[in-house]
Amino acid sequence: MKWKMGDMVHGFRVNSMSHIEEVNSDAYLMEHVKSGARLMYLDNDDDNKVFYICFRTTPDNSKGTPHIMEHSTLCGSRKYPLKEPFVELAKGSLNTFLNAITWPDKTMYPIASRNDVDFHNLMDVYLDAVFYPNCLKNPQILMQEGWHYELESKDAPLTYNGVVYNEMKGALSSPEAIMEDRAMEKLFPNTTYGVESGGDPEVIPTLSFREFTEFHRRFYHPSNSYIYLYGDMDIEKTLDYLDREYLSAFDKRNVDSMVKTQAPFSKRVSLTAPYGIAENESPEGKAIHALYTAFNDHMTTMDSLAFRILNYVLIDMDGAPLKQAVLDAGLGSDLSGSYGDSYKQPVWIVEATGSEVDKQAAFADVVDSTLRSIALKGIDKDMLEAALNRTEFTARENDYQGRPKGLFYGVRAMDMWLYDRNPMDALRYIDDMNTLRKNLKTNYFENLLLRYVIKNPHQVLITMKPEKGLTEKANQETAEKLASFKSSLSDEQLEKIMASTKALKERQASGETEEALKTIPLLSRKDLKRPIEEEVLEKESVSGVDHFHFQVHTNGITYLNLYFTLVNLKEADIPYAILLSSLLRSLSTTRHSYTELARLSNAYTGGMSFALNGYGKVNDTSSYLPALTIRAKALTSKTDKLMDLLGEVINHTLFTDAKRLKELVLQEKSEWDMSAFSRGHTLVMTRLTSYFSKGGEFAEQSGLSYYYFLADLVKHFDENREGLQEKLAAVSGKIFTRSGLFFETIGEEEEKKAVLENLPLLLDDMEVGVKTAPHVYSFPPESRNEAFLTSGKVQYVAKGGNFKSHGFAYTGALRVMETILRYEYLWKKVRVLGGAYGAFTQFLRDGTAILCSYRDPNLAQTIRAYEELPAYLENLTLSDREMTKYVIGTMAADEIQLTPSMKGERAMVHYLSGNTRESRMKIRDEIINCQVEDIRRLAPLVDSVMKDPYICVMGSEDKIQKDKDLFDEVRSLPD
Repeated sequence: MKWKMGDMVHGFRVNSMSHIEEVNSDAYLMEHVKSGARLMYLDNDDDNKVFYICFRTTPDNSKGTPHIMEHSTLCGSRKYPLKEPFVELAKGSLNTFLNAITWPDKTMYPIASRNDVDFHNLMDVYLDAVFYPNCLKNPQILMQEGWHYELESKDAPLTYNGVVYNEMKGALSSPEAIMEDRAMEKLFPNTTYGVESGGDPEVIPTLSFREFTEFHRRFYHPSNSYIYLYGDMDIEKTLDYLDREYLSAFDKRNVDSMVKTQAPFSKRVSLTAPYGIAENESPEGKAIHALYTAFNDHMTTMDSLAFRILNYVLIDMDGAPLKQAVLDAGLGSDLSGSYGDSYKQPVWIVEATGSEVDKQAAFADVVDSTLRSIALKGIDKDMLEAALNRTEFTARENDYQGRPKGLFYGVRAMDMWLYDRNPMDALRYIDDMNTLRKNLKTNYFENLLLRYVIKNPHQVLITMKPEKGLTEKANQETAEKLASFKSSLSDEQLEKIMASTKALKERQASGETEEALKTIPLLSRKDLKRPIEEEVLEKESVSGVDHFHFQVHTNGITYLNLYFTLVNLKEADIPYAILLSSLLRSLSTTRHSYTELARLSNAYTGGMSFALNGYGKVNDTSSYLPALTIRAKALTSKTDKLMDLLGEVINHTLFTDAKRLKELVLQEKSEWDMSAFSRGHTLVMTRLTSYFSKGGEFAEQSGLSYYYFLADLVKHFDENREGLQEKLAAVSGKIFTRSGLFFETIGEEEEKKAVLENLPLLLDDMEVGVKTAPHVYSFPPESRNEAFLTSGKVQYVAKGGNFKSHGFAYTGALRVMETILRYEYLWKKVRVLGGAYGAFTQFLRDGTAILCSYRDPNLAQTIRAYEELPAYLENLTLSDREMTKYVIGTMAADEIQLTPSMKGERAMVHYLSGNTRESRMKIRDEIINCQVEDIRRLAPLVDSVMKDPYICVMGSEDKIQKDKDLFDEVRSLPD
């Protein structure tokens, strides 16, 4: 340990310290004596350093003040007097994480970087932003990021606009988001959790500048802050900097930000709330029922961990008893559960989708009686042990898919630290796991259920009722309210709003001064030293099957990827292959019921996943390898169990259980119903690509095309059941053959040996099959330029094409251009001026080019912004310093820390796509040496794509109908 208890280090007193085995760190809890700031430091050898400053922010209304403040603090400060220093950092930093996040009771400003200088620069910009923001003296920042009246002329309609206002219109479009708002309002009527910290669009326009600035004065003080440092850094220098530059300027004070505890209820509260559906949607089967349960504010870490396991066993596992009871009673098409302990009082949610409004009481009765029966008769101990094994595997694997693990540790620590409990306890789990294993022999889990749920009346039972035209009605009411307000204004008042609108737009459209830009610290191109690693895939033939091995240390975990090429399938088979990939391991096999399979998988493996992929050639959209990919993992000591289970699932799955098959198909459809709008950007981008790309056509079969297929399948399930069972069996037989298989192992020699020794468990019962020439798929789009109607309040607007079809070649300068578009052109045009939450770009090596907006209040205006892009590029002027900034920001993607499994998977994708190290090095050099002239030369390339006649939109029924002439076809989402 670096220090002793009570040591004073640059103004910080060491209050507690301990080694935490689970995160391989020495942990220190400290307090800055003068300012009262709390600090936690995790000392280890990870070069991906993390910092955050977090404030306990506890609003008492739904005006969205915490969320708007989070946005606004990053719009200029004392040292960095730019309009948006956050954007300038994103343009030119090697960060591995850069964001700000609002929770119901806290606001966090986290950054991460592997570069020491960059890490310090990011930290300084964020600290100056939170303590000395320009938003306290410039009302235009609140107008831009929060809300403002917008009026272009006296004859124009008066409207609301603002980044957070529009973001929350999108965020609160889904029935689940509306349900959570209404339920939490009833569950915590007297605490901060009963209001919407993100902001309710109905209430946001009541926030005044005085309230806004007072919120900062109250909550943004070091005495109300939590500072977190993680990784391999010069900690003495860092603490000295924190003290000298910021904290020493403040005196400790009492901040009233405590999260109150909600008094328990004496009985359950019930309510029904409406949500909007499109005019041509049927309300049948669209009701949602949910039971919210609030726990007490002093759960132990072990009880909390145990309840996560309980939720998995009761609801998420195949054959879970609570889910099965609700489905068997015909009360919904799916049941899901979630346990959240990021509140002072944890909340457990049980949610049934695909139901009817009048089944609320029946839903509650089945949940109550089933939980009582489970507590009385006991929970299956084998299932509990399997779930515990799964939880422990996930905790030990520590796989955050390339995102900084130190950040996740820091977020987890806040789950206790914010409520004045020891954050170190939040990071420990080994002792709790060991005790829970012992408790498997007792009634501990049953008693937990009894204590926290069955005997706990602090519950809200809510039903979400679908209602046609509700969204349009709300829009109309807002328009009428604004029109009435406008009519009450004098000419002088209207002129004032018009002048305010004009002034804000002028500010938003203006550039930063060179002097202001130079205040943001910048690395140089010489700092871009991260090498492109050599990827070695060993290849051999085993039992007539190609085997690839990627050598890497995996901490005793075996990673296995199986690729079954779809050479024997025809176009009509593909949707069934996609469905098959979602069914496998959830259906019984010849040796095991589906519940046994779930138990065995959780007990002996780290999981297995199934998905259809098209592995495209890096330079050609017309060539791709279609395959069903299976990814599986287990402790190397349990590889035999993994291989045995894979062999059983692949070779011996039964499709004869019609009842189970129907349950799974209904669940799959229900999941699509609930998630389609929230991932609208990915769906429209994939759909758009299918208009001009063979690879895109194949990928789209898993997108909206599959959603329509599922809807038809559900509608006609009973009459086509036997045909479906036969089709699935036939497609499975065509896919799972040795002749269509190759596989990859990831690990060291021990992992490779373990797989090969147990390979017969997979191959012995597999049909050999016949090697044939691959079928060339053709999925010509039924139509192009489509718009998809939803009850949402915002749009996802995509436009694109293929630049190679116009004779242009890919160059690394396109990646730099993407950075410029994301953080300059599209940021200003689509986000700042247009009010969208964000925008994406994709310019790929195969020629695919896409622009897409996210939670966008506009449609035609956004398309015009896309079409004006070539002129912007043609006339682009940037200083050498600004150009360097964009180059550095582009290279940040190469700073991500890949996990061992990610490295192996990337190597295989590079192999299949023909993406050689030499070609990647060439692109890297083109990025590092990119000049503004190279970007200007891309204008004709982008112009060719913008002239391609391809657009795809998902969004508000009102907005799309107003601009319907832009589309060849306007469609509703599946009913």
